[in-house]
Amino acid sequence: MATEGIEAMLGRARVHASQVRETSEDIIRSTELPPRMGKKGKEIVKANPQEVIRDLNTAYSDEWLAHFQYWYMAKWIKGMDADTLRPVLEEQSMDELGHAGKLAERIIQLGGRPVAHPAQLLKACGCGFKEPPVKRTDLRQVVKDVLEAEACAIDFYSKMAEKYRGTDLVTHELFEDLLKDEVSDEQQWEDFLAG
Repeated sequence: MATEGIEAMLGRARVHASQVRETSEDIIRSTELPPRMGKKGKEIVKANPQEVIRDLNTAYSDEWLAHFQYWYMAKWIKGMDADTLRPVLEEQSMDELGHAGKLAERIIQLGGRPVAHPAQLLKACGCGFKEPPVKRTDLRQVVKDVLEAEACAIDFYSKMAEKYRGTDLVTHELFEDLLKDEVSDEQQWEDFLAG
């Protein structure tokens, strides 16, 4: 991996790390359930609420699994560039946890319940879970696996943002915001492969 690419990546990771810490601390501190929607809020949702909740739970499950996948990879990897990838994986892991928190809030707001049991995450997800490579020094495969997960999320969020564009504006904007994050993340990981 190219040194200049690594240095640029580390710089971006450091800047973003403080934002990630703040986001994760907000999630941990947040013990109140988001408010349910009032009468007018319910009226403006033209989509089938159960279908929206199902789609949100798919995304929620994917984000939890991505959180675990990236966290686990950060602990698993070793080798010359592992110290470069590790903080980026840890940061990415916290980003995905933040996404799961936002999705959970919307699910609850719509009167649903986020997937509550870890075993159910694999059943509800759309992108799946990929174990890290057996060879702990195969960092190229780690990057490829992350890129595959990011591409799946981009595809799903793009479809969901379009699906709810005119029928549930709050859910549409949530998916659109998540899509922006994932597009940025994908570029970050592509830079690793280019180096």
